[in-house]
Amino acid sequence: MRTLIIAPDTASDAVMTQPLTVMLRRVVAGAQITVLAFSDHAPIFRAMNDVDQVIALPRQTGRLPLLEMTRIVRVLRRHRFEQALVLHDSLQAAILAWSARIPIRRGLGSRSRLGLINRPHDKGQLLKVGPRRPVAERFAHLAFDPSKPLPIRLPNPSLARRNDLDRSVMARLGLADAKPILALCVGIEGKPSRRWPARRWAALVTLVTNAWPDLEPILLGNAADRPFATEVAALSGRRCLNVCGRHSLTELMAVLAQAEAIVTHDGEPMHLAAAYGRPMVAIFGPTDPRLNPPRSPLAKVEWLHHACSPCDQAQCRFGHGDCMSELSSERVFDSLRRQLQSISRDIR
Repeated sequence: MRTLIIAPDTASDAVMTQPLTVMLRRVVAGAQITVLAFSDHAPIFRAMNDVDQVIALPRQTGRLPLLEMTRIVRVLRRHRFEQALVLHDSLQAAILAWSARIPIRRGLGSRSRLGLINRPHDKGQLLKVGPRRPVAERFAHLAFDPSKPLPIRLPNPSLARRNDLDRSVMARLGLADAKPILALCVGIEGKPSRRWPARRWAALVTLVTNAWPDLEPILLGNAADRPFATEVAALSGRRCLNVCGRHSLTELMAVLAQAEAIVTHDGEPMHLAAAYGRPMVAIFGPTDPRLNPPRSPLAKVEWLHHACSPCDQAQCRFGHGDCMSELSSERVFDSLRRQLQSISRDIR
């Protein structure tokens, strides 16, 4: 079956698509899977072994222009897809699948897309009936009859490494012949309530470098996170390579794939690191790790679960941010040490 997946809009959800591609291969022998994704997320899908082709779209603010929509529809019609799985929660994504004359169009329940999506799934989430389901489970269910539960245990997301690319990226960042890397993902993706304080990050750097002198801390995030990362490095008094704002998604993936261990907020790097199977500690505060945790046996979640958490708000409504600030550096360090010991890995 020739299947088109219209990708979701975030990198985290893109990673959660991978179990769906595995399920499709199991359900239909010889399935051909193509993903339509924005160009900035295309590298994630190219790292999925079950994806045959990626059609990249230029990133747009708002809706795609009519001329671009027409061009995409023509490209999709040439492929003669037999089914479309619409993971992007927008009316325009459903219009693309319908306009491309794809006969079976599956998607998660949405009133705005009824008629365009002719095989809707997960209506209970739309009507807020029953518990919320993890994103990976909702996506993977699209490979099956919506009236039945997932028939088999869901595999964890898995991304393939590209060693040649990884080495070239590490060389560009000045890490080709460096010590083993501890990736510290300090980025918050525009959600200040998820920020672990700079003093906590700095104390963690001190603990790590005292315990493992040969481990090289590297601070990752976007350009807006760079001043915060600079503060972390200054407070620690130790050498930390600050590459915030200097790496693309492809380069972030390369660093995470090569890292000895990772400490991260809840966000895109967390799910990418989990998909590469790296030892990791994930710091949660206002978000709920029971809903969308890092799906990896090598991931450890640290969450204080205060009475006001999870609130899932971008800003702390009480102004104190205790769900993050009261999590100690020592507790995170102990979790990191246990994760590394669990795989019997010596860092020299």
